[in-house]
This record gives sequence, C-alpha cells and structure tokens, in this order.
Amino acid sequence: MLTNPAIIQRGREGTDGLKTHMPRSTRFGLATLAALLAAAGGYTAYWFLVAHRIEAGIADWALSQRADKIDLDWQKMRVSGYPAAFRIDLGAAALRDGAVTPSPEFHFPVLSGTARPWDFADWRLAAPEGFTADFAAVGGHTPAKLIAGTADGVVSMGPDDGWTLRLTLEGTTVDAGAPVRVDSAHATVTVAPKPLRGHADPVMALAVEASQIKLPLAVRPLGDAIDELDFGATVKGAVPRGKLADAFAAWRDAGGTIELDNLRLKWGALNATATGTLALDPELQPTGGLSGAIQGYDQILTALVQNGQMRASDAGLARIALTLLAKVGPDGRPEIRTAFTIQNGQMFLGPAKLGRLPHIAWE
Repeated sequence: MLTNPAIIQRGREGTDGLKTHMPRSTRFGLATLAALLAAAGGYTAYWFLVAHRIEAGIADWALSQRADKIDLDWQKMRVSGYPAAFRIDLGAAALRDGAVTPSPEFHFPVLSGTARPWDFADWRLAAPEGFTADFAAVGGHTPAKLIAGTADGVVSMGPDDGWTLRLTLEGTTVDAGAPVRVDSAHATVTVAPKPLRGHADPVMALAVEASQIKLPLAVRPLGDAIDELDFGATVKGAVPRGKLADAFAAWRDAGGTIELDNLRLKWGALNATATGTLALDPELQPTGGLSGAIQGYDQILTALVQNGQMRASDAGLARIALTLLAKVGPDGRPEIRTAFTIQNGQMFLGPAKLGRLPHIAWE
C-alpha cells in the first residue's frame, strides 16, 4: 500500500500541536496528582508500618510487665482507623495487678484506644460495654465489685512513666455486700514521673466528682441518696508492693500521708466542705484532721444516734456545743467552721465527740 507523504506530514503537525498547546494548568494538575498519589502511597506504607509496630509494641509491653507481676491479657486485638487515626480494639481484655495482695482484677468485654497520627501521647479510651473490677476480701470482709455500665476517657502519657487518666463512668454499681449505685462519676488519676526523691513527694493524685449516689438503705434524716460527692486527694510517699498491711505499714513508717485537697458533700440537708491531712497510726487506723464548714450538723448527730453509734445524751451535749459555735452562713442557714479530727479511733467534730471510727481489718 502506498502512503501519501502529505497525510503523514499533516499527522506530524497535529501531534506537535498537541504537545505545544497543552494548557499549563493541565500540566500542573497532572504533576500535582502524581505528587499526591506518591504521597498517599508513602503515607499508606507509613500507616501500616506504624500499625504493625503498635500491635507488636503492645504485646511486648504486656510481656515485659509480667516481671512486675502485672498481667494484661486479651482474646483478640485489631488495629484500624486508616487513614485519619490509629485505633486499637481489645476483645475480652483482663488486667490483674499481682504485685498487690490481694490482687485487684479488671475485665473489659471491649476496650479501645484511639490516637491521631501526629499525637501518640494522648489516647482516647472507650469501653462501650463497661467493665468490672473485683477486689478480694480483706480481713474477713465481703469481696467488693465495681460494675460500670459504660466508660470513656483520655489517657495522656508524660515523661519518665508519668501519666494522667481522665475517666467518665455512667451507671456504676459498687457492691461490697450491699449495692451502692452511682448515676454519673468523673475521675482523674495523675501518676507522678519517676524517680521519687522522698516521702513528701506526691506519688498520685485522685479527683472524683460523683452525683446521685443511691444507698442501699436510707439514713434518717438524710435520706437514701447523696446528691453530690466531690473530692481531691494527693498521696505523698511511695507505697511499696506486697501485702496491703505490710505495704501500708512501710508507707506509714516512711512518713507517707494523704492530703485531702478538697471535699464537698451534699446529702439532703447536710452540706460540708473540708481540707486536711490523713495518715495511719501504729495500728494502721486512720488519724488526722480536717477543717471546713458544715451546714446541717444536727442531721449528723441524729443519724449517729439512730444508727447506734452515739448515745442520745451525748448527742444532746454535742448539739449544745456545736450550736454555740454556729454562725449564719452565706445562705442564711446556721453553719459551723470547725475541725473534724480522728484520734485513737475516735471521731471529733470541734469539741464534740462523735464516736468510734469503724475499724479497718487489713488481714
């Protein structure tokens, strides 16, 4: 077949024209697309590499904690969240601290942690099916169990093994022979970096805000529901591992204390606020003093008498003494600003003796 040279020449001119007259914006768009595809491919490789390292790192960390008698187990683990996050899902997870005797155990049907690719220090936690915590009996007492309906929060990792956990619990029940239900609770736990320098150094801080605490029985005249209970406490001095009695005895001997940074209680007609310091005496019983303000102190005396912890005659004398101390509070109700002390197992509100503090059996 013969080919016409003129046709060939026109074809070449048409091709050259396409190369010459391609819009600059089109060429820039193609270059940008190629760069984005390359970046996406690189990020995808990075994400899956990090996901693999996270999965392996959790397994290695759990194995390393066994040297400290901390056991973390799960039936299945999955890392997901591509491309905007890293999400770890643990199924049927269990945590046991064998360094403490008796050992507490935590069980999570589902536990997840999510972090952004640019921030691995903060992980958002979620336990949509809640969790249970079991605390074995001490000193012949009934074992305690905590059951949370749902839980979520954030854990922030700091330097030198320090960390902060902010947790919200909904539909919680604490059962130590009689169930106590808590509608909502917010807790913040802060663990100080290591190493500690002395017994005055803060080891851990705990802050709790709880509302609508339903008691198993009504306490007259206060009722069966605590409206609000908020407190913040700081533990100073390291608590050694081992049996609770031995551990707290060593902590006490080293000068360990608990600083009550704040306490606020609203229970029926009773309103109380306090701050102070608590420690353990030679018998491992609480000792210390708090100072603050109380409205509704008469209800406290009535409750102590009705529960058999105080004689009516003693309550009458205490009522007279406390009335002499009372002043009009900000809302017009009688209020006393005084000290609450615990000495030798006895409780005192100002000069008034309230009775004995329930004994703590450690073994």
